[in-house]
Amino acid sequence: MSVVRVSLYTALVLIATIVLQVYTPATRGYFNLGEVAIYTVAALSSPLTAGIAGGVGSALADLLTGYGIFAPGTLVIKFTEGFVASLLISSFRKKLGAFSKLRIASVVIGVLLGILIAALGVALFTGEIELYSVPLSVMGVELTVLSAKFSLATWFWILIGLVIVISVTYIVVRARGESLSFVIPVLFSGLIMVTGYFLYEYFVSNPLQGIPPEEAFVEVPVNLGQALVGLTLSSPVITFVNRARG
Repeated sequence: MSVVRVSLYTALVLIATIVLQVYTPATRGYFNLGEVAIYTVAALSSPLTAGIAGGVGSALADLLTGYGIFAPGTLVIKFTEGFVASLLISSFRKKLGAFSKLRIASVVIGVLLGILIAALGVALFTGEIELYSVPLSVMGVELTVLSAKFSLATWFWILIGLVIVISVTYIVVRARGESLSFVIPVLFSGLIMVTGYFLYEYFVSNPLQGIPPEEAFVEVPVNLGQALVGLTLSSPVITFVNRARG
């Protein structure tokens, strides 16, 4: 394991996590693009490297952007997510002969996740949210590239569910060879992340912040969406890198 490589991957995860953050008032957490980097690193490196980059990079993002209460949980959750994703990707690459079964299983999982996100979003996460980017300092002047508040309606979550189903199905159908080997590992490791944050928020961060523990349910569809966005955006990156290598 190269120290330089781990450092670069950790920085990549950190940057991806802070470049765009969507605040979740119910848990005081945030949606981010960190999974894009974690899944990409998992496909390109060893489990330990992916775990360290995912855990340390994400925890540093929490500390640097005012979400320090999540940092201890993030360190463990994102380490596990990156480690498991890389381990499973490596295992699936050895079983590339079972294309048809992998394809069917991936589509089924994608459909179920799309339905789950739409249902949870409609039931738990409608109303006002805040979208913002981390302020950038340019020549001593702080600039906020993006800052907005808006409300989410029922139709939005139904649309999100459909987009997820279509996106996962498209990725799976288009996937060839080794590209297919990371779909199920990414979805599975994403579920680990979702479950980890739900438990951390329910038992630790929400009580410490005076928030009702059950509000942790609100962030479940957000984190599921984060995992699916990570899969959708990391897929072409991984495919490109693999082709460039080979």
